[in-house]
Amino acid sequence: MKMTVVVIDDKPLILQSIVRTVDWERLGCTVVGQAMDGVEGKRVIDECRPDLLITDIKIPGVSGLELAAHMHTELPYSKTILITGYQDFEFAKRAVSLGVKEIVVKPIRNDELERVIGQAVDEIAGEREETSRRAEREEAFSRLTERHQSSLPTLRSKLVSELIAGGGPDRDELAKTAAELGVTCSRCAVVIVRSKRASGAARGDGSQRIDPRLRDEVAALARAAADKRDFETIDGGVRDDLALACLFPKPLTPRELRMKLQSFCHDLVELARERRGLSCCMAVSQAYKRLEELGEAFAEASALMETSFFRTEEPVLLPAPDESGTESGRFAIVRDLETFNRMLEQSTAEEMGGHLERFLERVQLYSEGNIRVAKGLLSEICLAAARYYYRTTGDELGFGKSIDEMLEDVYRLADMKEASEYVAALIRTVKDKLDGGDKDYSLVVKKSIDYINAHFAETISLTSLADHFGLSSGYLSRLLRAETGINFVDLVVKARIEAAKRLLRDPRLKVNEVGETVGYKEYAYFYQVFKKVEGVSPKEYKNRSE
Repeated sequence: MKMTVVVIDDKPLILQSIVRTVDWERLGCTVVGQAMDGVEGKRVIDECRPDLLITDIKIPGVSGLELAAHMHTELPYSKTILITGYQDFEFAKRAVSLGVKEIVVKPIRNDELERVIGQAVDEIAGEREETSRRAEREEAFSRLTERHQSSLPTLRSKLVSELIAGGGPDRDELAKTAAELGVTCSRCAVVIVRSKRASGAARGDGSQRIDPRLRDEVAALARAAADKRDFETIDGGVRDDLALACLFPKPLTPRELRMKLQSFCHDLVELARERRGLSCCMAVSQAYKRLEELGEAFAEASALMETSFFRTEEPVLLPAPDESGTESGRFAIVRDLETFNRMLEQSTAEEMGGHLERFLERVQLYSEGNIRVAKGLLSEICLAAARYYYRTTGDELGFGKSIDEMLEDVYRLADMKEASEYVAALIRTVKDKLDGGDKDYSLVVKKSIDYINAHFAETISLTSLADHFGLSSGYLSRLLRAETGINFVDLVVKARIEAAKRLLRDPRLKVNEVGETVGYKEYAYFYQVFKKVEGVSPKEYKNRSE
């Protein structure tokens, strides 16, 4: 496809020379318009919409620069070549901003003009090609986005199916994949949906798998019923069972979760009967906190379906309610307190968040609405934190409150949410103080400690640390001891042992693996250092933590 050209010059001889003597055919161009003044030239430009404009700068009516500006605005992918008898730098400087390809100085030589035209034609062709490629990329991206959106439900179902089958990616990869697919929750449960067999059709649990032709319809009805209750369902399947992962966006009490799931299931039973004439039965798991527990939830719901349904005419099977409030539960709360005390000493501040959340749920169930009982148990938690701090430091008032003040704070708490925030803040304070997190270190010491905590598993020395910060090793050694109270070697040991304690609590890791992970290549040396710091061997610590 040839490039179109408009030529404008107020000198007839120059105008005709350009139009008639330039080898337009060789350049792949055709002249579609010409004019002898700026006003007529602008009309011709608007009418012909050329790819290339060749114009004198000084022409009557509208100047060549104004025409270049008009071209640049109206036809941004076009080029302009200016002709002038004045070698004016200001013209050239302004022309660049107007998309002008080049300025040709009179007298015009055809070979020079053709060279400039050829360059302009090549640039226009290149820009068109790039524009076309960009449009193709955008169209391809749009198609890809559409395909992704259309495949998103399938991908979500695939992930859920893998999880309820006990598979799926590891924890870090799961978090990333789930976020990309929009699969998130604070609580989750599994509901297995089957259809009832006709009376006497077969022995067993009285249920059969949903007809594959009806699965999508039942799953759609489930999504509608869940949406009314502010949670989401994603359908998956194991062994042809229709399993619905019920994802709750925010934490709810066990009673609230049970009620939502129960009403959801009864709604789904009615919808399936009304819309499809399908008689359904369902088994519901307990609520779990993490997506990776969907496999456990499915196993629980499956066991409930397989072993219990034949004993009842109820279409919805729910797990037995939590018995924490019964007499056996009242003894369990003492065990829970003992477990919490042990976790307080062994867990990091971050890990304690999860322990605290679970324990407060137990407190709420145990107290059965009795505020005095609940506040008594909350007081016990606070006292446990204070005792732990005192045993470690010998300082009874080191975290800023007396026992009396703490107990008064607890009895002024308005609700469990406020209680959770108060206790969590107290435990964070204790942990931070014991870990040195609240000490007002200088910037150099803070950065040194951060470096040690990030590199303790490597071979690091005081000299290498000092070199890293551009300090002398003697000065850094004195600074660390003055502000932390211990020397560089002990800081490294502390970082390694604290990391080792966290890893030893993981039942999947062996003791010797933990030693190597934190920087001790020889187990005997790891054993010696750990026992000196903690008073027990790594193996004893691991057994005590399990």
